[in-house]
Amino acid sequence: MRKNVIFASAALLLSLATFSSGTVAATTVVNVLLEDSSSDPAIGNMRMSLDHATVTAGQVTFRAKNQSKNLIHEVIVVRIDPKKPALPYDEKRGEVIEKQIHHLGEISDLKPGASGAITLSLKPGSYVLICNQPGHYKAGMDANLLVNK
Repeated sequence: MRKNVIFASAALLLSLATFSSGTVAATTVVNVLLEDSSSDPAIGNMRMSLDHATVTAGQVTFRAKNQSKNLIHEVIVVRIDPKKPALPYDEKRGEVIEKQIHHLGEISDLKPGASGAITLSLKPGSYVLICNQPGHYKAGMDANLLVNK
């Protein structure tokens, strides 16, 4: 009887381990650098750099690092229509109009030197990451991301 219990327990543990490993989705990590002339004098304007321009659909973790020595930056993930890539922009405020975009999530208000992360479930399509601090988007703080099947 004891052998049967041990065998049944081992079989159950093995099947749970197999089931669990088969259902856990891999998460892709995209590192995002937020830079301006205070982080590197060679940078004329501002920039957002991704270490991956293309990822596979599913869980994607964005890890942002604000390299600036003076400015707050943020990362907003926006799904875009590749036929209409321009985002609605308020010239007076110097910002993208967030109420008019497909905003999926953000890492907000990263102080100089700070880091942050967000994990999102992304479907295949075109996305843009932006910093929407006043004037930053127009100064070059955006990066395109393509999500494949």
